Amino acid sequence: MGGPFGGGSPLSHNPVFELVETHRHELLDFVRRRVPRNLLLFESIEDLVQGVCTHALERSETFQARDSPSDRAWLFELSRNFLIDRQRYWQALKRSGGRLLRAMEGPQNQTEWDPIRDLAASVTGPSTFASRREQLRLAAQALSLLLDSDRALVASLVHGESIAELSERLGVSPAAAQRARHRALERFRGTFALVSGQRP
Repeated sequence: MGGPFGGGSPLSHNPVFELVETHRHELLDFVRRRVPRNLLLFESIEDLVQGVCTHALERSETFQARDSPSDRAWLFELSRNFLIDRQRYWQALKRSGGRLLRAMEGPQNQTEWDPIRDLAASVTGPSTFASRREQLRLAAQALSLLLDSDRALVASLVHGESIAELSERLGVSPAAAQRARHRALERFRGTFALVSGQRP
C-alpha cells in the first residue's frame, strides 16, 4: 500500500522517505493529537500530514541518519515545528486578512482604501466568519501560486507600503512601481478567480 507520496515512488531509497514511511501511522496520530484546533479551520489533518512529509523531504540533503531513536526524534521535532509554523502563518494572514481581501476585490490605488468598509469586521455571525475564513484560505492558495516577485508586490500593498516607498526600495520610478504592483494585483485576482471556481 502506498504511503503519503504514493506507491512505487522513486524516492524509495531516500532515507527521509523511508523514515516517513516507517512512522507514517504514528505521524498521523501525532498530528491529530497535537494540531491546534483553530488550525483545522483552514487545513485538514491529511493536508497537514502531507505538508509534514513534504517538509521533511525538502531537508533530505542535510539529513544525516544516525540511530533509529534519534531519527524518529528528528522527524517528530520537525513535525511539531511545522504545526507551529502553520498556525503562525494563518494567524498572520488573519491579522492582514482585510487588506488581503481588499487587494483581491478593491481598487488598485492604496489611498482609495480609506472609504472602503470591511464588511467582515462590521458584520458578525457564523456564516459570515465561515465565508471570510474560506476566502482567506483561497486567497492564501492564490498567493502561493504566484511568482515570488508578484507575491512580494501584493505583500507590499497588504503591509501598507506606499508607492513612494516601493519605488525607492525597487530603485524604479513611482510610475513603474505603480504599474508593477497593478500587474501583480491583476494576476493575483485572476489566480484567485481560478482557485475559487469563478472561471472555467
